[in-house]
Amino acid sequence: MTRIPVAQPTLGEAEAAAAYETVRGGWVSMGQRVQDFEERFASIVGARYAVAANNGTAALHMGLLAAGVKESDEVLVPDVTFISTPNVVIYERARPVLVECDPDTYNLSLDDAARRVTERTTAIIPVDMNGLPVDYDRVLAFAEEHDLAVIADSAESLGASYKGEPVGTQAHQHIFSFFPNKNLTTGEGGMVTTNDNELAKQLRVLRNQGQEGRYNHVALGYNYRMTDIQASIGLVQLDRTEFTVHDKQRIATRYDHAFSGHPLIRGPFIPDYVTQHSWYMYAVALDDSVSRDQVAQELASAGVETRLSFPPVHMQPYYQNQFGYKHQDYPISAQAWSQLLDIPIWPGLPEDQQDEVIDLLQIAVERASRDVTT
Repeated sequence: MTRIPVAQPTLGEAEAAAAYETVRGGWVSMGQRVQDFEERFASIVGARYAVAANNGTAALHMGLLAAGVKESDEVLVPDVTFISTPNVVIYERARPVLVECDPDTYNLSLDDAARRVTERTTAIIPVDMNGLPVDYDRVLAFAEEHDLAVIADSAESLGASYKGEPVGTQAHQHIFSFFPNKNLTTGEGGMVTTNDNELAKQLRVLRNQGQEGRYNHVALGYNYRMTDIQASIGLVQLDRTEFTVHDKQRIATRYDHAFSGHPLIRGPFIPDYVTQHSWYMYAVALDDSVSRDQVAQELASAGVETRLSFPPVHMQPYYQNQFGYKHQDYPISAQAWSQLLDIPIWPGLPEDQQDEVIDLLQIAVERASRDVTT
């Protein structure tokens, strides 16, 4: 029985009341509350426009379409990411070109990306892994050099800051997710932010069956609309976001101190350009001498839930079958993933449970290290 979950949404009476009032008002599909949610969200991240969708994958697909990615194009995608990132590329019959991760940040390696660009490459989707922003200045310079659209998968980085500015305006488009384990949840939901008026117009057409005005269909569109019920919950959640990020930062700081100098456990590396991590997850990297899976199993037996993070895309059976990837094709990503373990971090996690996570992790790591070496 899990006693300490790896993540937990913060939902209360305010969200329930907001959803009830929306239902009671009689308008539950996309309406005024979605518009209010978009405007407040844009204001919080500093963007001129925000376009809501029914989930993060839909938002990412919209962003790809608005960027003009088409059949036979190539799109640079991190090997270490959730499966939706490369999947949306395949939706358009384009080819996702997987890129190794940086061994320190686990974000996309631009050095490796440079080796994989061809004349068919039209876009790049950098991912803020675990809520750690990519180096957007470098990404944008790389994209300009190769004439690429930048669609940032910022699904995990709401509340993060890059060089003092909230993540949400650095790239041509930023995609956010509101899945229950994110810093803001609407159950399911997503958002695209941009400073480009034409892109915002395209996104609104694409999410609503290609309509410009009622029943005037100017493009092939989709039913990617967010509902007012979702948006009403999101509006309440926006009031919690600052607390959520700050409380996670407090927990992350305690973890950092606990693992500082530990020979077998390494906390997250934070580059200088990151002025605020969103702490979607707190991932420790275990030494090569430690069996990561054994540690996870031992913690689970003690009631502490962990997560092994997303397996690299090249290891997924579908991608191996479709593209012929082999385990050894991306050694840096494979090695990084084999060491990573997400441990509990969520707003309100009691200090005594934080201490329990710290103590049990250290004990399990030392035992797993001994078992491997004997």
